[in-house]
Amino acid sequence: MTIPLEGALHLEEFSDFVQEVRGHRPFPWQTAYLNRVAESGIWADLDIPTGLGKTSTIDIWCFLLAWQHSSGARRTVPVRLFFAVDRRLVVDQAHESASSLQRALHDSGATTVTGRVAQALRELGASDTAMDSVRMRGGADWSSRWLRSPAQPAVISSTVDQYGSRLLFRGYHTSPRMRPIDAALCGMDALLAVDEAHIALPLLRTATDCAAYQATASQPDFAGRAVQVVSLSATASAAADRPRHSITDADRAHPVASRRLNAQRRLTLLDASPNVKDTAAAFAQAAALAVESLLPVIERPVIGVIANTIRAARATHHLLAQREDADTVLLTGRTRPLDRERLLAHPLVTELLASVQPDRERPLIVIATQTVEVGIDISFAGMVTENASLAALIQRLGRLDRTGDLNLAPAIVLRTSTQTKQSTIPVYGESAERTWAHLTEKAPTVIMSGLKAPSLAGVLAEGLLVNPVTLPALLADVDTSVLNVEPPLIPVVHRTLVDSWTRTSPAPVPDQAPAPFLHGLDTSPEDVLVLWRADLHETDGQPDFAQWATRMSQTPPHAGETVAIPARQLRRFLTCAPADDDTSDLEGTTPTLDTAPTAKRQPAPTMSPVLRYDDRENQWVPATEPREIRPGSTVVLPARYGGHDAYGWTGTRDQPVTDLGDYPTTDTAPTRIDAHVLTPRTTGEDSVTVRLTTATAHAAQRLRVEDPDETTGIVNELLDVLLAAPVSLLGGPYADLAQNRLHRLRTVERWTTAPTGRTEEQGHVVLDPEDLCRLVLIPARPPRGQRERTPGIADDASDASSLTRPVSLSQHSVAVAERAGAFATALRLPPPLIDALRAAGHAHDCGKSHRRFQCMLCAGDRLLAEILDEPRAKSGMDPADHHARRRAAQLAQWHPDMRHEAISALAVTAWLDTRPDHPRGDDDHLVLHLVAAHHGHARPLLPPMTDPAPEKVTCTMPDQQQVIVDSADMGTDWTGPDRFHTLNRRYGPWGLALLEATLRLADMACSEEGT
Repeated sequence: MTIPLEGALHLEEFSDFVQEVRGHRPFPWQTAYLNRVAESGIWADLDIPTGLGKTSTIDIWCFLLAWQHSSGARRTVPVRLFFAVDRRLVVDQAHESASSLQRALHDSGATTVTGRVAQALRELGASDTAMDSVRMRGGADWSSRWLRSPAQPAVISSTVDQYGSRLLFRGYHTSPRMRPIDAALCGMDALLAVDEAHIALPLLRTATDCAAYQATASQPDFAGRAVQVVSLSATASAAADRPRHSITDADRAHPVASRRLNAQRRLTLLDASPNVKDTAAAFAQAAALAVESLLPVIERPVIGVIANTIRAARATHHLLAQREDADTVLLTGRTRPLDRERLLAHPLVTELLASVQPDRERPLIVIATQTVEVGIDISFAGMVTENASLAALIQRLGRLDRTGDLNLAPAIVLRTSTQTKQSTIPVYGESAERTWAHLTEKAPTVIMSGLKAPSLAGVLAEGLLVNPVTLPALLADVDTSVLNVEPPLIPVVHRTLVDSWTRTSPAPVPDQAPAPFLHGLDTSPEDVLVLWRADLHETDGQPDFAQWATRMSQTPPHAGETVAIPARQLRRFLTCAPADDDTSDLEGTTPTLDTAPTAKRQPAPTMSPVLRYDDRENQWVPATEPREIRPGSTVVLPARYGGHDAYGWTGTRDQPVTDLGDYPTTDTAPTRIDAHVLTPRTTGEDSVTVRLTTATAHAAQRLRVEDPDETTGIVNELLDVLLAAPVSLLGGPYADLAQNRLHRLRTVERWTTAPTGRTEEQGHVVLDPEDLCRLVLIPARPPRGQRERTPGIADDASDASSLTRPVSLSQHSVAVAERAGAFATALRLPPPLIDALRAAGHAHDCGKSHRRFQCMLCAGDRLLAEILDEPRAKSGMDPADHHARRRAAQLAQWHPDMRHEAISALAVTAWLDTRPDHPRGDDDHLVLHLVAAHHGHARPLLPPMTDPAPEKVTCTMPDQQQVIVDSADMGTDWTGPDRFHTLNRRYGPWGLALLEATLRLADMACSEEGT
């Protein structure tokens, strides 16, 4: 029997909820879908035309989750909603919609429907935040995680690769230690909504297979928590028998929906393909003519020009930007997030997103790629699009007069290439050729040769009428499968493969790549994540890879400075290969064939040296050959190589790229005081570089020789010099970020060079032992109780998880146990599992009592370690002070491959052998595994490293019992694989990962808060 909570929500209140949040009532299909899911518990696939609000799935999910909790019913609505798309977006409408909902929930009054929804969600997640809206991101450390609690209601936007690789325990651009957490959040208590699922069909099938394996868990509560999937496309489902939800006559009669369904979009074909050598240049020339013909016809001054590749879009923008009678803007998806934020704040883009007004003086021309096909709510009055597959053209036309308010909304489809043995249509190939042939039977076709703009303008009103009402008749008796990209061969996910993927530490060799299960067997390799740094120098013409790696460890990559590029194109860029760059904003497309091989053996191309993050060795390693650019990896390029500008990836070596490494979202991140890093953000002039270098070198020298009491004055004098440089005056790129960061550093009360001297009032200065003209400044910690997400805190290095605020071992253990219990309670886990998590939380770090580990936490000071009142859990050292960390480990004689959790596991084993009378659940194997795996190892084996100088370690257990173990016994636990296999069958692969994630996220949260 379920007991409704006070103020329980009712399904009839959904319309009021939407009115309060969005300012309008829902369409009839949305209310009908809400009631259908509430009654059946099944998320039917959506067969809804573009423009009728499929992103309202977010509102429906949110209301249902709150309604179910407030009614006191057993929760079946997933806690997390994932929105996955198959392309790189410049604007993510799902994320923007979720963020708007998040704000409405936060700001709502307690008596409103929205306020009651918010209260229900806060109670459900045991959080002050009703709902989170986040973008999934990659990273190797704790600061890169995208959710803090496994019980937090959240909407997560991602690409197919981002979500799919994490679901399969092989997250791209993430540390192997973080992969179990990502897999748990993606595979349990989750709803996966896939937009444009006809392209992402492999992901739908793979996620469905994974859910079926999770459903075989012998623990019934975990069998029913597997990921659920819903397709937001009319043309794809995970299975043929999946139920569908469509519009009805009520929608067709709706005053707003009816206009959108009957929009007057008129389609005309323009053939510019004869004798074309450079398709990008040809598209640009033809698009310029098409735009000229649209200008006197359109009813609102905004035109969209959509190309299939970034190269074609850039060529078109370059040409159209020369017009003096129009404004132009370029939108591509492959751009760094910080650059994207700047672009979206540009007045022209702001105006576009707000809807261009009819009385605008000059027309606005938007040149874009597939990035505008989904995820962006814009409405063009006229459109020029490169020929593509049928599905892609329909999506593009959905951005033409979305509201249905215009009497005429002309669209011109351009063909500049044909599919033959000698040439190919970039990205879409045969499907685009067949679509063109089909359209020529129904739409007027104009030949480019000798054509004048007035002639083309004269036939636009006679174009083929294409909208959701006419489309079914246009496609009647047509095999649309040949007009779209051929569905890929999708491999089946077998049980043995799932078992292999769950083994993240160590991973099996060979290891099955996830790409075929996300895009099919015949698609191109996945992307690499690329970033640029300005402080990667050469010595005598040769790269100093050791210095490069150290500097990357000091300031680890953050999500705002990275961009995803196809591995094949990055290889071409680094080898200066002559082939055209056909990069698009779609994921997993079949690549255009390279030039046919010649009989003569070609020498291996020379590649510019870069760094690649090796996730197996957990370190930055050189990459000097094309084969070392591996899909799914993270690569850092010297900024001088070029390849990216304000609009995104260029694929050309022209201008240096601005280094954005100092600007993660946290204000306490390290800042490099290095002239080579600062100068490109100012003027780029040599005189500024010399001035900044001289000032930094002088300050660094004084910090090395003068009294420590003078440190604050020296740093402040240096900051004053930097602030006086002509940064804002001369307006270099990102000058405002540099100025703001320097101003914040200037507000720090005191500075110290001591490795453990950073406090809430005192910042830390890191001196570079190899470069006398370089400093790293780390601001003071935030006030105690506020969390600090510092880059570099991770699970890989032996000391990395301990580099947060100084805190005692007993205090940290109690805090983690209570937080893990709170998370588990919010997840409504069975009481025995809550007790198991609390017991594991109490014991997880007891191995840190090792005498030499304590010495390392005291910066290598043995005397300090010996006189501590109680053992420490955290050292307070800074991750950026790589030299001090290495010195502390050397002084303590703690081998970098030794793991404290191995000692913790020994102690827990000894404790469990005593059959203690302490609440720990009914699964001792689970308690032991959670302790051993709390840094992502022991899946299924701990690292095989023994203590070279064994000693007895006294560990305090949850019941305060003292257990003594011998560190000589640490290393590989050969009972681990059988235990891991048993637990995976009991809780399911993603269920066991969820239990691990619950403990580990509690550990991370308590470490950041210093509790």
